[in-house]
Amino acid sequence: MEAVARTVAEAQLAAFAHPWPATLDRLLAACTPYEIRAAAVPSLVPDASAPARLRRQHARALGLDEADLDYRECFPGLDLGIYACSHSMGVPSVAGPAAVADHLAQLGRHGIGTWDEGQWVKVMEQYRQRVAVLVGGNLEAGDVTWFPNASDALSAVLECVDGGTLVYTRGHFTTGHYVHHQWSTNTGGTLVEVPTDDDGSVPTERLIDALTPSVRVLSISHALFESGWLQDLPALAAALRERSPRAFLLVDAYQTAGSVPIDAAALGDHVVVVAAGHKQLRSGTGAGFMYMSRRLLAELTPRRTGWWNHREPFAFEKGAVVRADDGTRFRTGTPTVMGMAMLLGELATLAASAGGDLGAAVQRARRVTQGLVDTALVNAARHGLRVRGDWPSERRAAFACVEVDDGPRVNEVLAQQGIRADFRPRAGKAGWMRVSGNSAGFPYEIEAVIEAIARAR
Repeated sequence: MEAVARTVAEAQLAAFAHPWPATLDRLLAACTPYEIRAAAVPSLVPDASAPARLRRQHARALGLDEADLDYRECFPGLDLGIYACSHSMGVPSVAGPAAVADHLAQLGRHGIGTWDEGQWVKVMEQYRQRVAVLVGGNLEAGDVTWFPNASDALSAVLECVDGGTLVYTRGHFTTGHYVHHQWSTNTGGTLVEVPTDDDGSVPTERLIDALTPSVRVLSISHALFESGWLQDLPALAAALRERSPRAFLLVDAYQTAGSVPIDAAALGDHVVVVAAGHKQLRSGTGAGFMYMSRRLLAELTPRRTGWWNHREPFAFEKGAVVRADDGTRFRTGTPTVMGMAMLLGELATLAASAGGDLGAAVQRARRVTQGLVDTALVNAARHGLRVRGDWPSERRAAFACVEVDDGPRVNEVLAQQGIRADFRPRAGKAGWMRVSGNSAGFPYEIEAVIEAIARAR
């Protein structure tokens, strides 16, 4: 088993050395329409079929079934080396780029007519429907609004709150810190920062103890980016309703959307979920979103506006904006349809891993990535590597943080081999290599990454 796993992993690393087609370079160098067309023809990624064939040949020894293999082959880019990165960009499937190509083809065919003759309006509606399912919400209890990124979504929500107290954790991603402090500066509101422990966790009880009747917002990252610690959303939502009746729970699911199930509807009508199509959703930039209950949508009024913020944007009414009570009230300008199309393509691929059921696919992704995190924990111990936190995979997102003394060098050594992980500093060059699983990943890949970190150390 170990020899087979090493063989397949080495085949993937060998595929990483293939030259990239450099389509953009050829496009920029082209001088004629013919050269433009010829430059646009190459495939999305170089040939990586050798690792796929080898994996099928040894599927039984690797413990992989037909469904695992079929789903993985939607991601040819994952066979160009080993991808264990919990950074902002996940490797897309074949569907995301195809959806973007379709979007661009409609624009080339219809121009301005794309609004009526193409699929833009339909894409926006599909985005609402799919995102609601992704976060466990529904369009009767709440609504979805698009944003270019999660930072804009966080800012837009907090703009609706004039003062009071906002509770957050020290372990929130930098965006949270910046947005929270700017909100305090703008409104005079009070910030209560709940500290994290040295292992990167924050006990749920500590957050609950910070809740008082004056709290207006409990703003948390579903998983902490420097440790993978997973917050207990049901416990926090219940405690907030009891201790701070005027408050809402603002969940930044950037680290978890698509790999850790969220049941927004069950959490209550005082919960807002924001995220974007990065990381486990693999769709890159331009696909941020927010799910908010209809009760909060009726109560909260954002300060920003734009022509798509009007309840009937194509009425072209002048004067003050007239907002609807649904997600329309949080829109601004022309929607980022290309980002929406990319995310829809990736959600279609994700859903295909569970027979087209997106909710079931997220559940499957959780099982797969939790198993990969377990593999990382076991193999790190085997190689004498310390992992941040001694808690089990049930309390972690889809990654584990391995402690290293010279993270930039280790990260560079891995990258030269074709292994993608990412480093987060603690002090100077010391910090953590984040080793991430994904819904199309396999245990032998995580084993190879941990072994490479041990060698580089």
